[in-house]
Amino acid sequence: MYKKYLWLVALWMLCAVPGFAQLQKFCIPGIAPTHHVTSMELSPATTVIDNKGGVSVDTLTAKMYYAFNPDYNVGVEVPFSRYEAPGDSHNGLGDVLLSAQAVQHSEYFDFGVKLDSYLPTANDDSLGTGKWQLAPAVFAVYPVNPNFFVAAGYKQTFSVAGDGSRDHINYGRVRVLFSYMSDAQWWITFDPQYYINYKHAHEAELVWESELGVMVNPGTALYIKPGAHWGGNWRSRDWTLNMGFKILYL
Repeated sequence: MYKKYLWLVALWMLCAVPGFAQLQKFCIPGIAPTHHVTSMELSPATTVIDNKGGVSVDTLTAKMYYAFNPDYNVGVEVPFSRYEAPGDSHNGLGDVLLSAQAVQHSEYFDFGVKLDSYLPTANDDSLGTGKWQLAPAVFAVYPVNPNFFVAAGYKQTFSVAGDGSRDHINYGRVRVLFSYMSDAQWWITFDPQYYINYKHAHEAELVWESELGVMVNPGTALYIKPGAHWGGNWRSRDWTLNMGFKILYL
């Protein structure tokens, strides 16, 4: 049922009536997936995997993205994590992410492609997957007006190499994003995500995330991003809390 609704929203976005004009410049830079800016970011996060069992991962991620121009960017994300479980804990480096993205602007909506590559750099099994993963994605953004946009996309993640004793990875993610950006330089998003485990086709999970952020000045932003498991028989987490401090070079 959830999957049906998400695909209907994505179809509506792509087939929206052409009465709305294309609006490339939003009132806050770097929020829309197709709006690239060079940035540096520190993001502490807590992911509670099993609230009753006391299993969680705390992470501090350093993110660096470079925009060659408004249409192309590359990035790297380096996580430092601490895994906590009853009688067990580990600290260290997690799986590093490399990213590249390209966008194209059309008359009524923008669309893009992205490739993420997760490297098996974690120094403990609890801090990473042990697998080199590729994750290609496609997405589109419909700018309703300078303050509001709707976006939808699909991302496929699969392992291609790594520790043979670890589980192979093969799952998809359908994502729909609704974002409002105030003229007062704050924003709020609602971000439901539907995960499909192709390794076990009967498993799926619906996760919600929301983000509330503010531009402190023209080049600095702060945000908080809670999220939680919302439904499904595949449970990757109970809840998450993510925060961020971002410096933008406009």
